Amino acid sequence: MSKVATPSQNVAIGQRLTAVRATTALSQGAFAETLGLSLRAYANYERGEREMPVALFRALYETYGIDPVWLLDGPGEQPVKAATRATDVALVDRIIDWVDTELASIGKKLRPEQRLRILKAAYALSAEKGRLEPASIRELLSVVVRR
Repeated sequence: MSKVATPSQNVAIGQRLTAVRATTALSQGAFAETLGLSLRAYANYERGEREMPVALFRALYETYGIDPVWLLDGPGEQPVKAATRATDVALVDRIIDWVDTELASIGKKLRPEQRLRILKAAYALSAEKGRLEPASIRELLSVVVRR
């Protein structure tokens, strides 16, 4: 079985899982039961001792509306509902166009994982600043791409 998260990431995910449970005011056992888990299995996930399976991310989404991306990677300590994190598709399209244009202008290509990191960083930067310019894309690419 491949591992998605490191031990420290499992601990961080467990802390976010604890925050989700805290919003319900349920005990570990009662919360575990709502997710179809034993107390022992749930406690291992909350402590970060075990990597959470995809089925648990799905159960948290379906039962409590928790955004799986937030649960996996944050940011913030307060649980994020999936519906409150709408993706601005037009912005994603612009970011992709800007990244492609900039890469073409310098004659470089990125590995898929590098490209994904740039796209995610650009989208997060846009959310943080409320806007995004092509110059910001150039700055992000300058960190990843040697000219």
